[in-house]
Amino acid sequence: MTRVLGLWMLGLALVFNGCAFVESKETAYLRTAQYHATQDEVRQQLGPPRLAKPLEAGGSVWVYQFWAHEYGDRVKASGAWCDEYVLTFDSQAVLRRWDHQVHRHGGELMPTWCVIGTLSPAS
Repeated sequence: MTRVLGLWMLGLALVFNGCAFVESKETAYLRTAQYHATQDEVRQQLGPPRLAKPLEAGGSVWVYQFWAHEYGDRVKASGAWCDEYVLTFDSQAVLRRWDHQVHRHGGELMPTWCVIGTLSPAS
């Protein structure tokens, strides 16, 4: 009985620890930085944003895009994954909100956009 309980606990621990490996380092950082990190602190962690736009009411929106190429095989075409983060800062340059979206560009090796329907560097 104790062996079964031990195996069950080990399996449960592996499941919960496995979830931590799925979260990107950017998501992990932003989760802890929200409501207190400044633009300078975010820039130190994530680098310069791909796009930065001021807001009329004060503050700004920054867009980060992280690309990863995926090589194809006989089953799926080559493509690229894009993780897009949209960060909103208040007038004191403190991170207030962020959103993360992911999109796979199947068969497109050099797409000009990251995620459909979001801010693009050209806009």
